[in-house]
Amino acid sequence: MISTPPPWLITLHQHAEPLEAEWVAMRRHLHAHPELSDAEFQTTEYLTRAFAQLGLPTHVPIEGRGLTADLVTFEQAPDHWIAIRGDIDALPITDSKAVAYRSRCEGVMHACGHDVHASVVFAAIQILSSMQAANGLPWPIAVRALLQPSEELATGARYMIHNHALRDIDAILALHVDPTRSVGCIGFRHGTLTAACDALRVGFHGNGGHGARPHLTNDPVDAMTHWVQSAFRRLGRTVNAHQTVVFSIGQMEAGHSPNVIPDSASLAGSLRSLDAQARRVALETLEDVCEAIEVESGCKVEMTLGFSAPAVVNSTPLVDLLSTSATQLFTAGAVEWIDEPSMGSEDFSYYLEHVPGAMFRLGVAGEQVGHAPLHTPAFDIDERAILVGAKLFAAAVIAYFDPEHAKVDTEAR
Repeated sequence: MISTPPPWLITLHQHAEPLEAEWVAMRRHLHAHPELSDAEFQTTEYLTRAFAQLGLPTHVPIEGRGLTADLVTFEQAPDHWIAIRGDIDALPITDSKAVAYRSRCEGVMHACGHDVHASVVFAAIQILSSMQAANGLPWPIAVRALLQPSEELATGARYMIHNHALRDIDAILALHVDPTRSVGCIGFRHGTLTAACDALRVGFHGNGGHGARPHLTNDPVDAMTHWVQSAFRRLGRTVNAHQTVVFSIGQMEAGHSPNVIPDSASLAGSLRSLDAQARRVALETLEDVCEAIEVESGCKVEMTLGFSAPAVVNSTPLVDLLSTSATQLFTAGAVEWIDEPSMGSEDFSYYLEHVPGAMFRLGVAGEQVGHAPLHTPAFDIDERAILVGAKLFAAAVIAYFDPEHAKVDTEAR
């Protein structure tokens, strides 16, 4: 049964819609001025100034990347808080769009929608701040905007946690743009939303020599090719077939001349999994392959893990909070349930090791911009999605503090 929309939603719509043009301008500024992971200094300054104009206290870590901004309307210290998280880094991709807001930084582009995420988070806080100024909030709230750097490296969430971004926080919400969904449609899923991801690199160290005399070498290229074949074959025989694991090799490097066997070779890839046991079995299997190839080839084989992110596991009560808010704000047709988890990864998962949270998918495809995939040079959004996402965040924050429901039971996962 769909609950009756609360009367304060009318006020929310009235405060949000006149501000839409400002948020589109913000998104376009961010899109035109992207910064790579670990270099988001100007983006941080720009967003800090924007929150300061709302009169909100902000905190920027000493490194100068990422920020938090708090909106508290309780007369005394609140007994619980909620955070809404966005990310601010871009990708090393050349923007191919012929638009006024095309990236002005050659080879760098917001191809994953982080400019949208940051704009939606700011917009939601501005809605709530505007409602507060007009005495339009139905009850007190305590919300933190959390804008993190370096999501693409899977290091930004831990960096923000280290800098106390989760202090006092009891729950956290996030979004991700989705070009497979039309603007106005929002994707929700209980439980596992994205996979755990481990980046790995394997080095092969042998003894090189002349290509005419391979018998006098320990060939690392031969060891590498055998490792790849063995890894794919063994994973298919050791991981439970009912537990999804995706293993990919994306990079292989060796040598400098066609007639010289090199001393070393290396490869890099990723392992994605939805189940902790499957991940453990897969990593153990790859270590076993390393040992076997070492014996077979005479080369030293070393596997190291790089960046990683656990699976995003959504809190059921918080997903229900979001989906109910979406239905009340828009229509029942706006809510789309996601059947299967994504094998992509998100470092939002690190926050969920500390507090319950939920992420939703915001539809951004439109007739004028199309539906180019994430991480591609043509990626763009229907900017009407910004208003949709901002309203949803703002409504969910207000509903979270509804005295009739007390605190959402976020302990249920």
